[in-house]
Amino acid sequence: MRQKARYTPYEDDEFTDDAIDFTQLPEVMKIFDVRKMQAMLRQHERKSNLYRNHQRYIGYLGDTAGYLPLASLPESIFAELDALNERFPNFAKVVDFYRHQFALARLAGSGVFAAQPLLIAGPPGVGKTAFCQALARLVATHFELVSLSGMTAGFVLGGMSSGWADGKPGRLVEALARGHFANPLIVLDELDKASGGDKRYDPLGPLYQLLEKETSAQFIDEALEIPTDCSRIVWIATANNLSAIAEPILSRFAIVTVDRPSSRQMAAVLRSIYRNIRHSQEWGRRFSEELPPAVIRKLIDTGLEPRLIQRELISACGKAVLRKPTSGSPDDAGYELQPDDLNLRDLEIINNTGVSMAIYASAPVAEEPEASVVDWSVREVQCSYNSERTQHLVGYVTRRGSGRVTTAIQVFDRETMRIKTASGRVYHLEGRPGCNADAEYVWAYWKELNGAREEVDVTDHYQGRLH
Repeated sequence: MRQKARYTPYEDDEFTDDAIDFTQLPEVMKIFDVRKMQAMLRQHERKSNLYRNHQRYIGYLGDTAGYLPLASLPESIFAELDALNERFPNFAKVVDFYRHQFALARLAGSGVFAAQPLLIAGPPGVGKTAFCQALARLVATHFELVSLSGMTAGFVLGGMSSGWADGKPGRLVEALARGHFANPLIVLDELDKASGGDKRYDPLGPLYQLLEKETSAQFIDEALEIPTDCSRIVWIATANNLSAIAEPILSRFAIVTVDRPSSRQMAAVLRSIYRNIRHSQEWGRRFSEELPPAVIRKLIDTGLEPRLIQRELISACGKAVLRKPTSGSPDDAGYELQPDDLNLRDLEIINNTGVSMAIYASAPVAEEPEASVVDWSVREVQCSYNSERTQHLVGYVTRRGSGRVTTAIQVFDRETMRIKTASGRVYHLEGRPGCNADAEYVWAYWKELNGAREEVDVTDHYQGRLH
């Protein structure tokens, strides 16, 4: 097995390409120029933000010396696309698009994961994000979801100038440095929700360069001030309303429309999700191999969206166990879901509110000690159970793809833009404050549940500051 040449970066090193034996490397591309990054360290003071940014990113790159591998298409890619089509039957046109793209990649001889930028248009909740995650797993590359909902400036994508105390590289350069792949799959979620009120701060501005092969090879993140090769990134964008996207951006994508699954397709989706639960959960084998038809019919009748089905089915499995506490030996598939195991009350909330969303508790702190939040705000309220007013973070957790309301804020570090809450969890505030529909829905529910009143928006107290 070929080994990569090791390189340990320090600001005093004098790195040259000649120091690397390329015959010992897998297929790689020079994405970051480590020599220029080292030069930045020598030219700027240690306390400067630019110095810290480059030092941190050299650390992210580790022993790669700025050369990152290209994820390749597996030999079985077309068979795996067929299986993906079975799991996401309403994505048949999208699967066909990638089947054609991958055929051309194979024809080129390299077999490298590559495709033209694709925009998937369709209503919310049809499984667009889940499909993209599944596609990334097929080629074993880094996956990055960038939520654009409510984004008001381009620094989330293109970085914030190091002249600001909180200036740091954007999500794209970070995905390359931390993901260690030259061709990650980056999903621009809700492209149509980006807010471009002031043309001077167009949140989608960096995409004009990034979505073009030639110009993206010399992309300059504002926080690093040197070129990074972003030309091998594989792009997918999602949107509900194409008319809200500027024509020059639309013209850079191939566009495929995805509809909600039909009743017949939905049955296939449900069976696929249930099989995945059985295989991925330690207790999964204790349940029947197939999802009962009566449960399938009930789920279809409720109109529950695909993105919510797995949570509902896992919850129903728990109820089935409580209904029948003991069931033979550990190897017996002794449990079977029944229609009554589905939580009708939760499903009615989804249908009657007009908001495609259910309320669930967040993961335990031990499983998720930290989280990044975008489109965030801070609200102060007086709750019925507390004699003192409390402040709560309201925002969108990018990794989980969900709106969230935190427990009471205990500590705020303005330098790092981190908040610690009463639960012990730490939240990192990404970008500028904003508004997210999912988060606002959860906030309205939380206020009702906790008898909150006298709401005051105190977001301004949590803003960053100039260096």
